[in-house]
Amino acid sequence: MRPKERELLIQLIRHQDEFVTSQSLAAWLSLSDRTIRTYINNLKEIVQENGGKITSKQGYGYCISILNKLNFDIFLSKQGITLSNEEKLPLFSDITDRENYILNKLLLEETMINLDDLAEELFISRSSLSKDIQSIKEKLKPYGLQLIAKHGVGLFVKGDERSKRHFILDTFFGKNYTNSLKKYLGNSPLFQDISFEEVTIIILDEIREAKLKISDIIIQNLVLHLALSIKRLKEGFEIKELGITADISQKVEYEVAQKIVKRIETFANISFPSEEVSYLALHLMAKSNHPVGEENQELTGELTHALALLSSSLGYSLSDDYQLKTGLLDHLKPLLVRLERKISLDNPLTDEIKNNYPQAFEVTKKYLGQMPILKDYQITDDEWAYLTLHVLAAMEKAKDKRKVHALIICATGYGSAQLLKNRVVNEFDKYITVTNVQGYYEINETSLNDADLIISSIDLAAMVFPIPVIHVSVFLNDEDVTKIRKTIQQMTTKLRQRTTLPLVDEKEQYKQNMLLEQMGEKYFKLYKVKPTKEQVLVELAELLSVNEAKNYPKELLEQINHRQQMGQIIFSDSIVVPHPALPVGISTKIAIALIPNGMQWDQAENIRFVFLISPSYIENKGITVITKAIVKLVDCQQFQEQMLAEPTFENFSKLFLQLM
Repeated sequence: MRPKERELLIQLIRHQDEFVTSQSLAAWLSLSDRTIRTYINNLKEIVQENGGKITSKQGYGYCISILNKLNFDIFLSKQGITLSNEEKLPLFSDITDRENYILNKLLLEETMINLDDLAEELFISRSSLSKDIQSIKEKLKPYGLQLIAKHGVGLFVKGDERSKRHFILDTFFGKNYTNSLKKYLGNSPLFQDISFEEVTIIILDEIREAKLKISDIIIQNLVLHLALSIKRLKEGFEIKELGITADISQKVEYEVAQKIVKRIETFANISFPSEEVSYLALHLMAKSNHPVGEENQELTGELTHALALLSSSLGYSLSDDYQLKTGLLDHLKPLLVRLERKISLDNPLTDEIKNNYPQAFEVTKKYLGQMPILKDYQITDDEWAYLTLHVLAAMEKAKDKRKVHALIICATGYGSAQLLKNRVVNEFDKYITVTNVQGYYEINETSLNDADLIISSIDLAAMVFPIPVIHVSVFLNDEDVTKIRKTIQQMTTKLRQRTTLPLVDEKEQYKQNMLLEQMGEKYFKLYKVKPTKEQVLVELAELLSVNEAKNYPKELLEQINHRQQMGQIIFSDSIVVPHPALPVGISTKIAIALIPNGMQWDQAENIRFVFLISPSYIENKGITVITKAIVKLVDCQQFQEQMLAEPTFENFSKLFLQLM
């Protein structure tokens, strides 16, 4: 599906069951009426095949209707679209990720770029793209490189090869590159005896000499693969036959692979089997940096859905991680070949990963194992451990994104700047990531890229910044620490989920988020006068109907009635938990009613708590955590009494959280 077709589908979904004119759609998407009609015709068939219908009506426009909610939501999930979307879904939400994507195409894939095509591919406006291009020009300047736009040719980078390599190494594989596997795994105890930097330089040198156009993600996957191969050989593991039958010995990629292997054998003092060269060459031949091609659409859709489930289980938002998705795709393809040929790879890290990162290992195995394309195979723990490495790197990156990103500014001295940086890192490492250290006269319009906060040893009161500025001593005294802590506590941002102070651990933060998301104050109701059972059900169903279909309350109540006919929903003398026989909602939600004076519910005469559970027909993120807490509440008379003594949502949520 083209990006603009995807955007058109989102607009139709936003106006579900309403007619929208082609003129309105054309204006929203900056397309002609004719193009809108062409795209609508393209969408009609695929939407109809997946549980929806697009209706055309002369004089009124177009209308989308959802006929089979489950099939349609699975289709949307595979396309990376959710019904709750209120804004465009760009390929990259982060400016830095977007700039790196453009630089990747320019320098590693050496593609001539047409700006209009690129804006459509990235799902952004030309004005946003122009800002990105200007920022990229500033990044290239210190390396003596220029970004040139030539009419009829496109956009390209001009400069000598040595400078290009220097820039590539710093930008894509340096310490500040947020998508680098090296950043999150290179310093891990798993790879203490292997230099990721050395392997990266060797690969980069050889592919540039041969003028191969290889993306940063494939290079990083090669580094990871070779690091594991080195570790296997050093620890005495035998690298088994890889089952490569194709004759690729005459390919330029094979020659490059030979040179890479020879250099690594020299520096690591090991000897690779001959098939390692073929395996490396096949990776070099898989040059695409785009995970969603026609041939990969099914695999990509399955992986997207699996990552959504995995994200829910871990409490990190990993399903939008472009690096993770592309890295996993790059490894799943050869894995499928190995599975077909019944070839297994030993992994010297398996026991370490299972012992030290059991949760990441288990959820990777559980949710990726549910992918239809994999579920019929017997996959070894060695293979799962290999895939878990990518998930671990993504988890570390997600943790990093939760931190406040700080720019440190000092007068001129490099030593004083590093002193301040080290003190900030030592004091706030869990909560702050230092994105850059700059001198006062180095500040320019790109300095604030990816920064949420400025910590400066000089007074910047005469300058205006769109983000908070904290003036501190270069020695970061106790007063400075208090100022920074207070600022972090007050900060909010639209781009990242922030940690609030006093800081709780991630597990507690996950529970808090789940409670507020699924049992928020908008789903809470206090009855001071005894209500009827029917009244409570109708009013709670109405509370839960936000962002649901028009007939949601009616369907929910019908399904609750079916469930009541099947058996008991009264948990105790004071707690009742009505829920539907079949899910009817898009998202998981639980409404709570507190009745301090008690009410009649069928034969029960003193019900004081009603938990109306509405599970999702798509997935039910963490619902068992909440239902287990409800069961605990049944046996906790003290908490029940405290909740009823002060029947506010604040008091209820504080006590209920302790049961989760």
